[in-house]
Formats: sequence, C-alpha cells, structure tokens
Amino acid sequence: MRRLMPIALLLALPLCAGCGNRSLILTVDILSFMDSSSRTLAYGPIPLGFPVDTVDVFSDSLNLLQGVGDVTQVASASLKIGAQFDNATGAADARFLVYISSADSTDPFTTTPVADIPVQLFPGQITTVNTEIASSPALADALTHDKAKVGVQLIFSGTSFPIQGVETLTQLTAIVVTKKDF
Repeated sequence: MRRLMPIALLLALPLCAGCGNRSLILTVDILSFMDSSSRTLAYGPIPLGFPVDTVDVFSDSLNLLQGVGDVTQVASASLKIGAQFDNATGAADARFLVYISSADSTDPFTTTPVADIPVQLFPGQITTVNTEIASSPALADALTHDKAKVGVQLIFSGTSFPIQGVETLTQLTAIVVTKKDF
C-alpha cells in the first residue's frame, strides 16, 4: 500500500497543475473563416511606372465567441502568420500587412496593422514567410468582441519590372489568453 500512495499522488499532480488559474485560451484559425479561393492571390503584372502598388488580398468579418470581453481580461494575444510568394517575374521589396480590428471599424485597412512583415521578392524564386507577433493589444481588443474585421494587404516597391506572381496564405492563427475578470 505504501508503494501505491506515491504513484497515486504523481498521477493526480498533472490534474491539479492548472487548478485555480482560471484561464481561457482562445485559438482562432482565421484561415478557416476564409473562403479557400481567398487564400491564394495572383498579383501583377505590375508594370514599370508603378513603383509602389497596393493589393488588398482579403477583407472580411469574423463571428467570434460572444461575451468573452464581458467576463475576462486579456493576459496576452499573439498571431502566427505564414505565407508563400511564388514570384514569377520582376523584383520588389514588399510589405505583407495583416489588419485585425473590432467590428466597430468600417474597414480594417483604415486601422493600424497588427503585423507589418518585410518580404524581398526575386524573379523565379519562392519566398516563404513564417513569423509570430508575440504581443498585440489591438489583436487582444479585437478578439474579445463577438465580431472582428480582418484584412490582408501587400504593398510592392518594385526594383525590376513587370512584377508578377502568386501569394498563398498558409497560416493565420490568433491565440488569446484571458483570465477571469473579478
């Protein structure tokens, strides 16, 4: 019997490890809210004479969990982003922008982006972007409402023309950790 008691205590320890912290972890797979045709965008051809060009990849509203903001406070919010650029012709210094705002805003592109990722594009090359935005108050605020607006945008600053290729979103996952609000 004495041998069984330490084993029983060790088995019970993982069950109590999370006791009392009252956290709610929301993982929002934003790609799952998007139509599959919105995940891939052909850009270009951007001809000489347009040294800077902006392309809106995606913009939509998300219906989220209702009432989270009423009973919790945000401890942290992060965003995992993945994209692939299959650039056929031309070269550019691009910016890959992700906007997430509360549904109160009419257009997500009028808010400050939660991610602004520099990308260099070269002719005939595939460029992969995988990054995580570790802490974002704007993201936390947007995802504790029952609705949010999401937008993805590309800004090209061309160095050789024409610029043409295909951009594919591979990951867009928000993680929000909330604590019970007392």
